[in-house]
Amino acid sequence: MKQINSTANPLYKSVLRLTRSSRARREEGTIVLEGVHLVRAYFERFGPEALELVVRKSAATHPEVQELARKATAVTMSDALFDTLTSVASPVGILALAPLPIVLTPINLQSFQVWLDGIQDPGNLGAILRSAAAAGASAAHLSADCADPWSPKSLRGGMGAQLILSVQQHDSLEIAAPNLSPRPIACTADAPLSLFEADLTGDVAFVLGGEGGGISESILALAQQTVRIPMCDGIESLNVGAAAAVCFYEWVRRRGVVSGTGF
Repeated sequence: MKQINSTANPLYKSVLRLTRSSRARREEGTIVLEGVHLVRAYFERFGPEALELVVRKSAATHPEVQELARKATAVTMSDALFDTLTSVASPVGILALAPLPIVLTPINLQSFQVWLDGIQDPGNLGAILRSAAAAGASAAHLSADCADPWSPKSLRGGMGAQLILSVQQHDSLEIAAPNLSPRPIACTADAPLSLFEADLTGDVAFVLGGEGGGISESILALAQQTVRIPMCDGIESLNVGAAAAVCFYEWVRRRGVVSGTGF
């Protein structure tokens, strides 16, 4: 494999730009996958042909890295240089440039949607998408002020969820919402109706807001139902990622539609 040792290298500059800029990712239609798990997940979902692999020099002889490098174009990069591109401390240093995936929303599938309003922490965003994919969601629709779902941190949090779900970020979720068809159910801390008593029949979309501001008034006004998660005295609210998982799996519990291996 060709080796990169200089910050002047065009591929190094490209990866650095893409890891740091959501605008660059949108304009180039390219994302950065960090680690063996995400690279392999992309391989299995979309094939390896369009990928460019960058391997940390000291990881070049690792069996998993060698397996992946045989399937796509790959270069090595000095350890010091590679470490400036990722915040992931891993003994297996590999990342990939990949085309931004397009995952279509399935038709006639027993599932639910997720609408996210102002989820600004990329780790929380990725975790919500991961729980949604695990519970069988078909799509996630994000407001413009959510974190970028394709940032390296969001992708790590999602652990491949963005490669399974249809993920769309809208300039205006309020304008897009009427065309999305599911019945919106907003999760708020002070709703009078318990999640466990709510009507979750039919096509539904769980609406969740950011930890600070919650769901905006304009999005909340679209909800056909507003629910809360019951909690013991002394605790005001759950982390939005935990709240999302509770909502999704209450939907699952009522249907028993998820099978396969568990946590």
